Amino acid sequence: MRSLPDACTPLVFFDPQHRSILDKLKFGNEGERQRGRARLPQMSDDFIDECCIEVARILMPSGYLMLWSDKYRLVEGYHNRIPRKLLKPVDRIAWDNMRQPGGNGYRSRHCGDDLIVLQKRPIRARATWRDHGIRDRWAEKVDRKLHPHIKPHGLITRLIAATTEAGDLVVDPAAGSFVVMHAAHQLGREFIGCDLAYCGAEP
Repeated sequence: MRSLPDACTPLVFFDPQHRSILDKLKFGNEGERQRGRARLPQMSDDFIDECCIEVARILMPSGYLMLWSDKYRLVEGYHNRIPRKLLKPVDRIAWDNMRQPGGNGYRSRHCGDDLIVLQKRPIRARATWRDHGIRDRWAEKVDRKLHPHIKPHGLITRLIAATTEAGDLVVDPAAGSFVVMHAAHQLGREFIGCDLAYCGAEP
């Protein structure tokens, strides 16, 4: 992201490979039990914060950061570590991956992730968000064989269409399966993204 100019994009997706809940519950993230996830480079909370601050720099005024979060980081309010003068939380979408409940947790079972919608000031809704039919409870299956952290193509496509126009640049600094790239190109948007673990998996 440091190579990108200021205010060059209206939309950034960021799905950090955080291990906050894994450290908290002491489940670990290594070995065969975690399969492909164990190969993914871990990101510290400080590094995630630095990335979000850099996102604020490259976002256009009133642009959006779509920040994926697990339930632990959501409940603990980790997104509030980002200074409100840079990015303000304005919405949340709960994604149900429609799989048999599993994952980490001492109480309820994990069956999806949350998307925290943050906006750069000035905070505007009508002029920057054109699709008001997107539900804040989104059910969509994904194929985790493609990537252990793949996210819903349908939701991402709707969000790109809602917040950008043809020719706009969409950025994803932790692209994983590159589902954001595919959705952006499908809609006629430009894309810049990368992923350390899967950099050779996509054209």
